[in-house]
Amino acid sequence: MNSSKHDDPSASGRGKRVSYVSLFFTFFRLGLMTFGGGFAMAAVLRHEIVLKRRWLTERDFIDTLSIATSIPGAIAVNLAFLEGRRLRGLPGGFTAAAGTMCPSVLTILLIVRFVAPYFDHPVIAAFLKGCAVAVAGQIAFAALSFARRLRRNWQNITVCGTGLIILGMGLHPFWAVATTTLLGYLIMRKRMMPYDSTEAEEIK
Repeated sequence: MNSSKHDDPSASGRGKRVSYVSLFFTFFRLGLMTFGGGFAMAAVLRHEIVLKRRWLTERDFIDTLSIATSIPGAIAVNLAFLEGRRLRGLPGGFTAAAGTMCPSVLTILLIVRFVAPYFDHPVIAAFLKGCAVAVAGQIAFAALSFARRLRRNWQNITVCGTGLIILGMGLHPFWAVATTTLLGYLIMRKRMMPYDSTEAEEIK
């Protein structure tokens, strides 16, 4: 079968050597222009490095996103580090993470210096509420976008359903993440191993 250009490793820029400067400023710009943290940033990051620059394949990106959401730490920073590491090894991971964090640090310093005293002002309060709505929309779009790219098989449905049930029970989200991560590994561990030619064709 034929695969789409975004799923074919040869269609990505995996073979290209991304410079540290390009890596840093790409993630810096994404961190500067994205509100809402990891999940809100994920869709924008995918568009930039998978669809536009083709540094990574669709599969690489989704695999990395899965890891970034299941380990401790800020999802945006985890994702940037893991994507940078895929592209340029450990130094690339630190470069991408630094590029992602710098805009947040600078923004927080500016807010503390100039905006914090005016948080109760009606205009500022309205702006923050509007940002919350926009971030919710970004996260919903990201969830829908990635969900459509996952194969609708019983493994994925089981893992997702388990997570939703745990959240519906009112338990801490940690238990949903931990349980679905372990469950996903147990029932899909064969898919995590290197693929032979037959399995590669099935994925395509």
